[in-house]
Parts: sequence; C-alpha cells; structure tokens
Amino acid sequence: MASVVRSLRFTTRASQCRAVTQSCSASPVWRQRPFSTTSTQWKSEKAADGTEADSIKSQKASAPAPANSPVVKQKPLSPTKSAETPQEIADFQKKMTESFEMRSKLQIDEFIASGAMGLDETLDIADEEDTKVVRSKKFKESFMNMGEEEPFEDEEADEVDEDDIGTLGHMELEHHREMRHYARLAAWEMPLLAKLAKPFEPPTKSQPLRFRYTSYMGEQHPAEKKVVCEFCVADMPNTTRQQRNKLRKLAGVRYNPETDIIKISSEMYATQAQNKRYLGTLVDKLLTEARDPTDTFADIPLDTRHHVVKTKPKFPKEWRMSPERRGEIEAHRQSMLQKDKQMSLEGSLVDGVKQIEDILAARAAEAASMPEVVIPVKGAKGKAQKVSLRR
Repeated sequence: MASVVRSLRFTTRASQCRAVTQSCSASPVWRQRPFSTTSTQWKSEKAADGTEADSIKSQKASAPAPANSPVVKQKPLSPTKSAETPQEIADFQKKMTESFEMRSKLQIDEFIASGAMGLDETLDIADEEDTKVVRSKKFKESFMNMGEEEPFEDEEADEVDEDDIGTLGHMELEHHREMRHYARLAAWEMPLLAKLAKPFEPPTKSQPLRFRYTSYMGEQHPAEKKVVCEFCVADMPNTTRQQRNKLRKLAGVRYNPETDIIKISSEMYATQAQNKRYLGTLVDKLLTEARDPTDTFADIPLDTRHHVVKTKPKFPKEWRMSPERRGEIEAHRQSMLQKDKQMSLEGSLVDGVKQIEDILAARAAEAASMPEVVIPVKGAKGKAQKVSLRR
C-alpha cells in the first residue's frame, strides 16, 4: 500500500511543476469517465534547442494544471524505497483533494468565459418573455362596427378592408365552380364508366319484387332514404287463387284493383338498405299469412272504396279513320265540286271576292258625293277659323 501511495505522490509532484501544451482536443470534467485508475500525464514543452523554456521554469510548482490539458503518454518515475508515515499520507490526500477542487473550478470558469449562457441570463430572458405585453391589433372602424364592439370581431382575425364582393357574387362564383366541376366529370370520368356497363336483363318469374329509390345526386335530402316496393299479386309464386284473394284483402288500401299491384313504402330507418330489408321482411310476412289455411277470409268481401276510378276521355270509334270512312269523304268532295260547276254555269254561284270589292267601291263613291261642312272655331287669339268636315 505504501509503495502505491508513494508512486502516486511522485507522479502528482512531477505533473504540477511543469507547464503543458495541447496535443489533442480535451473534454470537460463531466464528460470523462466517472472513475479511472490511470493517472493524468502531461507533455513537457521544450524550446527549439531541446531545453525547457524559461517561462515554464518560472511558473510556481503549486499552480494547478489547466482544465483542457490533454492526456499523453509519459514514462512513470521510478519510486524510491522509503517508508511513509500516516501523517504524510494524510497530508498527501488533503493536497490531492485541494488540487482536484482547484482544477474543477478553473474548468467551470473557462467554460462560462468561453461564451456559454449562465443560469442567471436564462432566468432573465424567461422573466422578460413573461412580462412582455401582447397588444391586439386595432380593427378598422367602419359603418358595421361604429360605436360598439361586434361579436364577430376576433382579436386574431385579419383587418377587414371591405373591398370584397357581396354574398350574391360569391353565390354566383360557387355556381360556376359547381358547373365546371360537373363538366370535368362528364368529360373525363364518365367515359370511363363504359367499362363497367352491363347488358340489361329483364327480371325473371322468380323476381316479382320491384324496388324504387330516390337519389338527389349527392345532395342531402330527407326523402333520400325512402324506398318503395311494388309487386303484382298474380306474379307471386307458389300461391293459389284463394291465397291471392286473401293477399289482396290483407293489403287493404295499398292494393290497386285496376293494375292488380300492391305498393308499400318505408322511410322509418336512416338508410335505404335498412328500409329495403324491412320491406322484404314485410312481404314475407304477408305471404306467410296469405298461405295460412286456418282462415281464408272467404266471408270478407274485397273493399275497393279507397280507389277512385277516373274516366279518361277516349276518341270516338265513329271518328276513327278507316278505308270506308276515307271513301265516304272523297265521294262527298266530288259531289260538292260538281254542284259548284253547275251553279257557276247558271250564274247563281256567289263569288266572295267580287262581293267585297263591290261593297268597298260603293262606299268610296258615297263618300266623294258628300258636301263639305264648315264649322267656326275660335283660335288662340280669339279670331274665328273655318274647319272643313267631310262626312
């Protein structure tokens, strides 16, 4: 133990009495290993002639080593064979502690002096940010906010210059945008739908139900969820005549006696699929009840008072053009032409154009033979004037 402490003492004394220079980049105390058994070694500075510089010899032996001193390899000094007393060991440990504290203090001072920010400066900046006054932007006074603060004025909103177009102008622009959007869809995307086209296949006898939906082209509407189901009673499979009559009576006012079609609808659910599923379940229940042989409703007549038959005017059969009717009309025309020719030869045929021309000529001759009538009239200056009037 004594030999270890003695060698450590000689090494410390040798490193404290020599000035050193950097041969590599040094790291701070807190970035080194927390514990190390290797002693710090220093490189001596030498002059150009190989001897130590005078400035190094003039330094005090008790001066602490600089903080950024690099670690270099140096041959350890050979320890002497001598015994160490407990007092010397205690003094050595105290001197080592003071040296380490001095080195740490110098390193911290150099770090702060190199430009790093201290704790006091950080606290000062934080206090300045807390005490900084945020001033809200003053709004431009206009007719809308004159004299009072409006609720729509937000402190973070931009200044309103009142140079925007009106609501009707924005609505018109939005309409143009919508029309151009649909025009682009029709030009570029709708032709692609031809790849998904399927040929029409009429429904078979096993598909008697017809569903009708309502779409508003993407717009939200309360009636969009409504689904209507129609089916012909005569097309329902696996039903007898008695069961079909019972089905008509069960449908009640939803049965149309003219077309023999039952129409039911539903809009109680939020989506079309749910309403369709409900209508399908309802039709199954109607068929189950109609096929029930316990009660056939044979003693109940079919009530059709809910349906009002509207009489539609029809073209009379007598007026319909037929070959016989076409021959009768042609014979009547020929007989009238013969009659007109005979009357023209006799001079008894009345010419309408000639009659009108004779009447107009007689009226013109009568007007020319009428004498002039003079009526005295006072003028602007009170003098009498003569005005001719021809009747």
